[in-house]
Amino acid sequence: MKTSTIFRTLVIGALALIAMQMNAQNVATPSAGAAEILNSDYVTVGSRVPYYVPTDAIIQAMTTANTMKQSIFNWSVTTAADVAMPAVPFYKYAAPAALAPEYNDFRVAAASGFYDNEVSVVWSAANGFAAGTQYKVKTAEKSVTLSPTIAGCLALTPVEKPVFVLARPTVAFIGTEGGGCTVTPGTDFDVPLTIAGLGDWKVTYTVAYNGGAAGAPVTYTLLQAAPGVTDINVIAESILSRTPAAGNGLVFPVPAAQYGYYDVVVTNITDRTSRKSLDVLTAAGAVGSFKVYVNPVPVTQPIQHIKNL
Repeated sequence: MKTSTIFRTLVIGALALIAMQMNAQNVATPSAGAAEILNSDYVTVGSRVPYYVPTDAIIQAMTTANTMKQSIFNWSVTTAADVAMPAVPFYKYAAPAALAPEYNDFRVAAASGFYDNEVSVVWSAANGFAAGTQYKVKTAEKSVTLSPTIAGCLALTPVEKPVFVLARPTVAFIGTEGGGCTVTPGTDFDVPLTIAGLGDWKVTYTVAYNGGAAGAPVTYTLLQAAPGVTDINVIAESILSRTPAAGNGLVFPVPAAQYGYYDVVVTNITDRTSRKSLDVLTAAGAVGSFKVYVNPVPVTQPIQHIKNL
């Protein structure tokens, strides 16, 4: 083997090793909100969700060695039928763009259609997305050379990820009041309600005693009782209204030795899809409140003789 061939082999091997060691240091790491790696993605309408692809290992190694520039990516969003969604804004980070200019500071101007290897999409109605609809996020990598005249290469096959945009979870009380003589201080009262979305749900509520000020918010978890979610049933499951079974409703622990009434107000509900969002969605609680009466059961006292005058 010629010396030049041996040298070339060693260089290629070294570059591959560098690629494995340095790739995580030179590209954005997957965001915490995208912990589940699934073929399809389920998001809540109105949420902001990041998407990430690693740079081709060989190109990343060459970038690290300063023999190529960092790649660019032509991100796009289409309907499930591959119809392009017009003017979908991409953001560089998950934080709202209004906070600082660098949240939209891509290395390549958005007008060119190319961005960095991590973008975030706001799945809102304002951007043309509808709850209960399937879309696709697509991208293809394009290499960037050091030459002012020689263009880089665009990947031959774009990659895509199906995305199901789901409605926000909802919660509603069943009725407006309950309790009475059957509730004992120091025990639990199951506030009746209906919920929709994909469990497990976290319901945040406050309680006011005898018309006083509301106490600190409390979060209670309602377990998922529905079948496993798949691409086939996810849209239907996300809007299915459910009534939690007794003991798995909004369990309110009645304080010991405190008779009276309690106003329970649900201030927010999240399901496992909406909790993936990295931005704060507007709180969605139940309308109105549910009043829980805790009435003492009287103990009849002995009859006493009333003396004649």
